[in-house]
Amino acid sequence: MFYRWAVALRNRCYDLGILSQFESRIPIISVGNLAVGGTGKTPFASWLMTRLTSLGHRPALVTRGYGSDEVLLYKIRNPGVPVVVRKSKIEGVAQAAREEANVAVLDDGFQHRAAKRDVDIVLLAAEQSTEGSMLPRGRFREPLNALSRADAIVVTRKVATEEAACALGRLAIGEAPEAVLGQIHLVGGVWTELEGDPHVEAHDGPPAGDLLAVSSIAEPDGFHEMVRSRASGVVECMAFPDHHPFSHKDVWRIVNRAAGRSVVTTEKDAVKLRTFSQELPRTYVLRLQVAWDFGQDAVMALIRQAIEGKSFARGNGLSDVIA
Repeated sequence: MFYRWAVALRNRCYDLGILSQFESRIPIISVGNLAVGGTGKTPFASWLMTRLTSLGHRPALVTRGYGSDEVLLYKIRNPGVPVVVRKSKIEGVAQAAREEANVAVLDDGFQHRAAKRDVDIVLLAAEQSTEGSMLPRGRFREPLNALSRADAIVVTRKVATEEAACALGRLAIGEAPEAVLGQIHLVGGVWTELEGDPHVEAHDGPPAGDLLAVSSIAEPDGFHEMVRSRASGVVECMAFPDHHPFSHKDVWRIVNRAAGRSVVTTEKDAVKLRTFSQELPRTYVLRLQVAWDFGQDAVMALIRQAIEGKSFARGNGLSDVIA
Protein backbone atom coordinates (compact mmCIF):
# COMPACT_ATOMS: atom_id res chain seq x y z
CA MET A 1 0.00 0.00 0.00
CA PHE A 2 2.87 2.38 0.84
CA TYR A 3 4.39 1.78 -2.60
CA ARG A 4 1.09 2.62 -4.32
CA TRP A 5 0.79 5.88 -2.34
CA ALA A 6 4.39 6.82 -3.06
CA VAL A 7 3.92 6.22 -6.81
CA ALA A 8 0.68 8.23 -6.84
CA LEU A 9 2.28 11.13 -4.94
CA ARG A 10 5.30 11.20 -7.26
CA ASN A 11 3.13 11.20 -10.37
CA ARG A 12 0.95 13.96 -8.93
CA CYS A 13 4.03 16.09 -8.31
CA TYR A 14 5.06 15.71 -11.95
CA ASP A 15 1.53 16.44 -13.16
CA LEU A 16 1.45 19.69 -11.13
CA GLY A 17 4.95 20.73 -12.15
CA ILE A 18 6.32 20.48 -8.62
CA LEU A 19 8.91 18.05 -9.94
CA SER A 20 10.55 19.32 -13.11
CA GLN A 21 11.24 17.43 -16.31
CA PHE A 22 14.32 17.83 -18.46
CA GLU A 23 13.88 18.13 -22.20
CA SER A 24 16.45 16.87 -24.66
CA ARG A 25 17.43 18.51 -27.92
CA ILE A 26 16.76 15.17 -29.63
CA PRO A 27 13.37 13.43 -29.45
CA ILE A 28 12.91 10.70 -26.87
CA ILE A 29 10.76 7.67 -27.70
CA SER A 30 10.07 5.65 -24.56
CA VAL A 31 9.24 1.94 -24.71
CA GLY A 32 7.93 0.81 -21.34
CA ASN A 33 5.30 -1.17 -19.48
CA LEU A 34 3.25 -1.35 -16.31
CA ALA A 35 4.49 -4.75 -15.13
CA VAL A 36 7.94 -6.17 -14.52
CA GLY A 37 9.03 -8.21 -17.55
CA GLY A 38 7.33 -10.46 -20.03
CA THR A 39 5.75 -7.90 -22.39
CA GLY A 40 8.17 -8.24 -25.33
CA LYS A 41 9.88 -4.91 -24.72
CA THR A 42 13.27 -6.03 -26.04
CA PRO A 43 12.12 -7.41 -29.42
CA PHE A 44 9.79 -4.43 -29.90
CA ALA A 45 12.47 -1.84 -29.12
CA SER A 46 14.85 -3.72 -31.41
CA TRP A 47 12.25 -3.69 -34.20
CA LEU A 48 11.67 0.04 -33.65
CA MET A 49 15.38 0.86 -33.96
CA THR A 50 15.60 -1.20 -37.15
CA ARG A 51 12.59 0.64 -38.53
CA LEU A 52 13.94 4.07 -37.60
CA THR A 53 17.28 3.23 -39.21
CA SER A 54 15.54 2.13 -42.41
CA LEU A 55 13.80 5.52 -42.51
CA GLY A 56 17.15 7.33 -42.45
CA HIS A 57 17.29 8.21 -38.74
CA ARG A 58 20.22 7.66 -36.38
CA PRO A 59 18.66 6.08 -33.26
CA ALA A 60 20.46 5.22 -30.05
CA LEU A 61 19.18 2.88 -27.35
CA VAL A 62 19.42 4.33 -23.83
CA THR A 63 19.18 1.88 -20.94
CA ARG A 64 20.20 1.51 -17.32
CA GLY A 65 21.41 -1.97 -18.20
CA TYR A 66 19.86 -3.93 -15.35
CA GLY A 67 20.11 -7.12 -17.37
CA SER A 68 23.42 -7.42 -19.21
CA ASP A 69 21.77 -10.05 -21.40
CA GLU A 70 19.42 -7.40 -22.79
CA VAL A 71 22.30 -5.01 -23.52
CA LEU A 72 24.21 -7.70 -25.40
CA LEU A 73 21.10 -8.74 -27.28
CA TYR A 74 20.44 -5.18 -28.43
CA LYS A 75 24.00 -4.98 -29.74
CA ILE A 76 23.59 -8.27 -31.62
CA ARG A 77 20.20 -7.41 -33.09
CA ASN A 78 21.10 -3.81 -33.98
CA PRO A 79 24.86 -3.83 -34.67
CA GLY A 80 24.94 -0.33 -36.15
CA VAL A 81 22.99 1.35 -33.34
CA PRO A 82 24.75 2.84 -30.29
CA VAL A 83 23.66 1.28 -26.99
CA VAL A 84 24.21 3.77 -24.18
CA VAL A 85 24.28 2.26 -20.69
CA ARG A 86 24.01 4.88 -17.95
CA LYS A 87 22.49 4.82 -14.48
CA SER A 88 20.96 8.22 -15.20
CA LYS A 89 18.76 8.04 -18.27
CA ILE A 90 18.99 11.82 -18.65
CA GLU A 91 22.76 11.54 -18.88
CA GLY A 92 22.31 8.61 -21.26
CA VAL A 93 20.18 10.69 -23.62
CA ALA A 94 22.74 13.50 -23.48
CA GLN A 95 25.48 11.04 -24.39
CA ALA A 96 23.39 9.70 -27.27
CA ALA A 97 23.06 13.24 -28.61
CA ARG A 98 26.82 13.76 -28.32
CA GLU A 99 27.30 10.57 -30.33
CA GLU A 100 25.22 12.21 -33.09
CA ALA A 101 22.04 10.18 -32.64
CA ASN A 102 19.01 12.15 -33.79
CA VAL A 103 16.49 10.14 -31.75
CA ALA A 104 16.80 8.29 -28.44
CA VAL A 105 14.85 5.09 -27.77
CA LEU A 106 14.46 4.95 -23.99
CA ASP A 107 14.41 1.37 -22.74
CA ASP A 108 11.91 0.78 -19.93
CA GLY A 109 11.21 4.49 -19.58
CA PHE A 110 7.50 4.85 -18.75
CA GLN A 111 8.10 5.38 -15.03
CA HIS A 112 11.19 7.58 -15.59
CA ARG A 113 9.35 10.89 -15.67
CA ALA A 114 12.41 13.05 -14.97
CA ALA A 115 13.14 12.92 -18.70
CA LYS A 116 10.38 14.43 -20.82
CA ARG A 117 9.38 11.97 -23.53
CA ASP A 118 8.15 13.01 -26.94
CA VAL A 119 6.32 9.70 -27.41
CA ASP A 120 5.40 7.32 -24.58
CA ILE A 121 4.73 3.78 -25.86
CA VAL A 122 3.41 1.29 -23.30
CA LEU A 123 3.37 -2.45 -23.96
CA LEU A 124 0.77 -4.78 -22.45
CA ALA A 125 1.03 -8.57 -22.77
CA ALA A 126 -2.16 -10.43 -23.63
CA GLU A 127 -0.88 -13.39 -21.61
CA GLN A 128 -0.72 -11.32 -18.41
CA SER A 129 -3.62 -10.40 -16.17
CA THR A 130 -4.29 -6.71 -15.60
CA GLU A 131 -5.20 -7.51 -12.00
CA GLY A 132 -2.64 -8.05 -9.29
CA SER A 133 -0.62 -6.41 -6.56
CA MET A 134 1.92 -3.68 -7.04
CA LEU A 135 5.55 -3.96 -6.07
CA PRO A 136 7.06 -5.22 -3.86
CA ARG A 137 4.42 -7.93 -3.35
CA GLY A 138 3.29 -8.14 -6.94
CA ARG A 139 4.65 -7.49 -10.42
CA PHE A 140 2.97 -4.15 -11.20
CA ARG A 141 4.85 -0.85 -11.06
CA GLU A 142 1.71 1.19 -11.63
CA PRO A 143 -2.04 0.54 -11.82
CA LEU A 144 -3.89 0.32 -15.12
CA ASN A 145 -5.11 3.92 -14.94
CA ALA A 146 -1.51 5.08 -15.44
CA LEU A 147 -2.14 4.35 -19.13
CA SER A 148 -3.76 7.81 -19.28
CA ARG A 149 -0.19 9.17 -19.73
CA ALA A 150 0.53 6.95 -22.73
CA ASP A 151 0.67 8.29 -26.28
CA ALA A 152 0.52 4.80 -27.76
CA ILE A 153 -0.51 1.44 -26.32
CA VAL A 154 0.76 -1.69 -28.03
CA VAL A 155 -0.73 -5.03 -26.99
CA THR A 156 1.69 -7.91 -27.49
CA ARG A 157 0.86 -11.59 -27.78
CA LYS A 158 2.92 -14.73 -28.01
CA VAL A 159 0.53 -17.64 -27.55
CA ALA A 160 -2.63 -15.67 -26.72
CA THR A 161 -5.32 -15.49 -29.38
CA GLU A 162 -5.92 -12.38 -31.43
CA GLU A 163 -9.37 -12.12 -29.81
CA ALA A 164 -7.87 -12.10 -26.30
CA ALA A 165 -5.38 -9.42 -27.32
CA CYS A 166 -8.15 -7.28 -28.83
CA ALA A 167 -10.15 -7.55 -25.61
CA LEU A 168 -7.16 -6.27 -23.65
CA GLY A 169 -6.77 -3.44 -26.14
CA ARG A 170 -10.36 -2.36 -25.62
CA LEU A 171 -9.83 -2.36 -21.86
CA ALA A 172 -6.62 -0.36 -22.17
CA ILE A 173 -8.01 2.27 -24.52
CA GLY A 174 -10.80 2.84 -22.02
CA GLU A 175 -8.11 4.23 -19.69
CA ALA A 176 -6.48 6.27 -22.45
CA PRO A 177 -9.09 7.16 -25.10
CA GLU A 178 -6.75 9.58 -26.89
CA ALA A 179 -3.87 7.10 -27.23
CA VAL A 180 -2.99 5.32 -30.45
CA LEU A 181 -3.66 1.57 -30.23
CA GLY A 182 -1.60 -1.13 -31.91
CA GLN A 183 -1.20 -4.88 -31.61
CA ILE A 184 1.72 -7.16 -32.42
CA HIS A 185 2.28 -10.89 -32.53
CA LEU A 186 5.70 -12.03 -31.30
CA VAL A 187 6.29 -15.09 -33.42
CA GLY A 188 9.05 -17.64 -33.48
CA GLY A 189 11.13 -16.76 -36.52
CA VAL A 190 14.35 -18.37 -37.66
CA TRP A 191 16.47 -20.86 -35.75
CA THR A 192 20.15 -20.12 -35.28
CA GLU A 193 22.87 -22.19 -33.64
CA LEU A 194 24.51 -21.17 -30.38
CA GLU A 195 28.02 -21.73 -31.75
CA GLY A 196 27.35 -20.01 -35.07
CA ASP A 197 26.71 -16.48 -36.28
CA PRO A 198 23.54 -15.20 -34.52
CA HIS A 199 22.49 -13.58 -37.80
CA VAL A 200 22.75 -16.78 -39.87
CA GLU A 201 19.86 -19.25 -39.98
CA ALA A 202 20.67 -22.84 -38.99
CA HIS A 203 21.18 -24.81 -42.20
CA ASP A 204 19.10 -27.77 -41.04
CA GLY A 205 16.14 -25.73 -39.80
CA PRO A 206 14.24 -26.50 -36.58
CA PRO A 207 15.77 -29.28 -34.47
CA ALA A 208 14.18 -32.71 -34.83
CA GLY A 209 13.32 -35.18 -32.07
CA ASP A 210 12.83 -34.64 -28.36
CA LEU A 211 14.15 -31.36 -26.96
CA LEU A 212 15.07 -29.61 -23.72
CA ALA A 213 13.88 -25.96 -23.66
CA VAL A 214 16.07 -23.83 -21.37
CA SER A 215 15.17 -20.27 -20.38
CA SER A 216 15.71 -17.58 -17.75
CA ILE A 217 13.06 -15.03 -18.71
CA ALA A 218 10.16 -13.38 -16.87
CA GLU A 219 7.42 -15.33 -18.67
CA PRO A 220 8.88 -18.70 -19.77
CA ASP A 221 5.53 -20.33 -20.58
CA GLY A 222 5.13 -18.38 -23.81
CA PHE A 223 8.55 -19.48 -25.05
CA HIS A 224 7.91 -23.08 -24.11
CA GLU A 225 4.58 -23.08 -25.96
CA MET A 226 6.27 -21.63 -29.05
CA VAL A 227 8.84 -24.42 -29.00
CA ARG A 228 6.19 -27.10 -28.50
CA SER A 229 4.19 -25.79 -31.45
CA ARG A 230 7.22 -26.12 -33.74
CA ALA A 231 8.78 -29.31 -32.37
CA SER A 232 8.40 -32.77 -33.86
CA GLY A 233 9.04 -34.55 -30.56
CA VAL A 234 8.47 -34.14 -26.83
CA VAL A 235 9.66 -30.87 -25.26
CA GLU A 236 10.78 -30.77 -21.64
CA CYS A 237 11.13 -27.35 -20.03
CA MET A 238 13.87 -26.17 -17.68
CA ALA A 239 13.27 -22.66 -16.35
CA PHE A 240 15.70 -20.53 -14.34
CA PRO A 241 14.90 -17.17 -12.63
CA ASP A 242 14.69 -14.08 -14.85
CA HIS A 243 18.13 -12.72 -15.86
CA HIS A 244 19.82 -15.69 -14.21
CA PRO A 245 23.64 -15.59 -14.58
CA PHE A 246 24.47 -19.10 -15.82
CA SER A 247 27.39 -20.84 -14.12
CA HIS A 248 29.37 -24.01 -14.86
CA LYS A 249 27.20 -25.77 -12.29
CA ASP A 250 24.06 -24.71 -14.18
CA VAL A 251 25.54 -25.94 -17.44
CA TRP A 252 26.37 -29.28 -15.82
CA ARG A 253 22.72 -29.53 -14.73
CA ILE A 254 21.53 -28.70 -18.27
CA VAL A 255 23.82 -31.32 -19.84
CA ASN A 256 22.61 -33.99 -17.43
CA ARG A 257 18.97 -33.04 -17.87
CA ALA A 258 19.30 -33.03 -21.68
CA ALA A 259 20.67 -36.60 -21.63
CA GLY A 260 21.73 -36.49 -25.26
CA ARG A 261 18.83 -34.38 -26.53
CA SER A 262 19.33 -31.10 -28.36
CA VAL A 263 18.74 -27.92 -26.35
CA VAL A 264 16.71 -24.90 -27.46
CA THR A 265 16.87 -21.50 -25.77
CA THR A 266 15.89 -17.85 -26.11
CA GLU A 267 17.93 -15.06 -27.67
CA LYS A 268 18.42 -13.44 -24.27
CA ASP A 269 19.74 -16.64 -22.76
CA ALA A 270 21.92 -17.36 -25.78
CA VAL A 271 24.11 -14.32 -25.11
CA LYS A 272 24.96 -15.82 -21.70
CA LEU A 273 25.14 -19.47 -22.70
CA ARG A 274 27.43 -18.81 -25.69
CA THR A 275 30.40 -18.83 -23.28
CA PHE A 276 29.61 -22.49 -22.53
CA SER A 277 28.88 -23.60 -26.09
CA GLN A 278 31.68 -26.18 -26.07
CA GLU A 279 30.28 -27.83 -22.93
CA LEU A 280 26.63 -27.92 -24.01
CA PRO A 281 25.00 -30.38 -26.39
CA ARG A 282 23.97 -28.98 -29.76
CA THR A 283 21.96 -25.88 -28.88
CA TYR A 284 19.54 -23.92 -31.04
CA VAL A 285 18.27 -20.38 -30.52
CA LEU A 286 14.74 -19.31 -31.45
CA ARG A 287 14.67 -15.73 -32.67
CA LEU A 288 11.48 -13.73 -32.06
CA GLN A 289 10.08 -11.56 -34.83
CA VAL A 290 7.53 -8.76 -34.62
CA ALA A 291 4.43 -9.18 -36.79
CA TRP A 292 1.86 -6.39 -36.60
CA ASP A 293 -1.80 -7.35 -36.32
CA PHE A 294 -2.72 -3.68 -36.72
CA GLY A 295 -1.63 -0.18 -35.77
CA GLN A 296 1.88 0.02 -37.25
CA ASP A 297 1.15 2.99 -39.50
CA ALA A 298 -0.59 4.93 -36.72
CA VAL A 299 2.23 4.34 -34.21
CA MET A 300 4.93 5.25 -36.74
CA ALA A 301 2.99 8.38 -37.79
CA LEU A 302 2.96 9.48 -34.14
CA ILE A 303 6.72 8.97 -33.91
CA ARG A 304 7.35 10.75 -37.20
CA GLN A 305 5.36 13.78 -36.05
CA ALA A 306 7.33 13.92 -32.80
CA ILE A 307 10.68 13.74 -34.58
CA GLU A 308 9.71 16.37 -37.14
CA GLY A 309 8.30 18.64 -34.43
CA LYS A 310 11.46 18.41 -32.34
CA SER A 311 13.63 19.08 -35.39
CA PHE A 312 11.60 22.22 -36.15
CA ALA A 313 11.85 23.45 -32.56
CA ARG A 314 15.59 22.82 -32.46
CA GLY A 315 16.09 24.62 -35.76
CA ASN A 316 14.26 27.65 -34.37
CA GLY A 317 16.00 27.66 -31.00
CA LEU A 318 12.85 26.66 -29.12
CA SER A 319 14.10 23.52 -27.38
CA ASP A 320 15.28 23.48 -23.77
CA VAL A 321 18.53 21.65 -24.34
CA ILE A 322 20.07 19.26 -21.83
CA ALA A 323 22.71 17.87 -24.18
